[in-house]
Amino acid sequence: MNVLDQTNPEVDVAITKLKSLHDGDLAFLDVVALGPQAVPALREVLFERDPSGLFEVRCRAVYALAALGAHSVLFEFLRLPHDASDPVERLGDDAVINAAARVVGKCREEHVFQLLVRLAKRRPLPGVIAALGSFLRPQAIPYLIDALAEDECRPVAEAALAKLGQSARPALTQITTRPALSSNTESVSHLRQRQSAEHLLAALANTGG
Repeated sequence: MNVLDQTNPEVDVAITKLKSLHDGDLAFLDVVALGPQAVPALREVLFERDPSGLFEVRCRAVYALAALGAHSVLFEFLRLPHDASDPVERLGDDAVINAAARVVGKCREEHVFQLLVRLAKRRPLPGVIAALGSFLRPQAIPYLIDALAEDECRPVAEAALAKLGQSARPALTQITTRPALSSNTESVSHLRQRQSAEHLLAALANTGG
C-alpha cells in the first residue's frame, strides 16, 4: 500500500492545526481525541529537526503523546543523541528534552530512572534534573550535586537535595570542605556550587533535616 493511501484526513487536519501559531494550543484536545491513530504523526513532529529553535510545536507533541500513553515514543526520543552544532537549534532541542524528561519522570520505574541518569551524565538540563530529583533516591545525589554548578539547574537541584535531607549531607559537606582554590583559579560555577551547598547545609541544620 502506498504511504499516501495510509494518511488519515482527520489526523492531518489536527496535526496541521497543532503546528499553527494561533490555534496550536487549542488543537491539543483535537489530537488527543483521535486516540492512538494520531501517535505516528505526533512522533514525526517530535523527531523533526527545527533549525529555527522554535520548540512549542514539538512540546505540544510531547504532551499529546503523554496524554495518549505513548511513553515508548518519548523514551525513544530521549535515548537518541541531540547534538545540534547550531546553538539556536540546540536551545530548541533542549526545551523539548526538558519537557519530555519531566513527563516521563512521572513514571516511577527503574528503567526511567536509569534513562534520566544517563541524560544527566550526558548534559544536565533543568527538566532532566527535576525529573531525576523527583525520584528522591540517594543514587541521584551525585548528579544533583553536579547540577548545583549550572545556573539553570540549580533551583531544581537545590529543591531535590533539600527533600533528600540527611542523606544529601555527606555529599554537600564534601563540596564545602574541598581544598579552596584561589580567587584567580576557582571558576564562577564552582564558587556558586559551593555557596549553594553551604546554604543547603545551613538550612538542613536549622530544620534538623
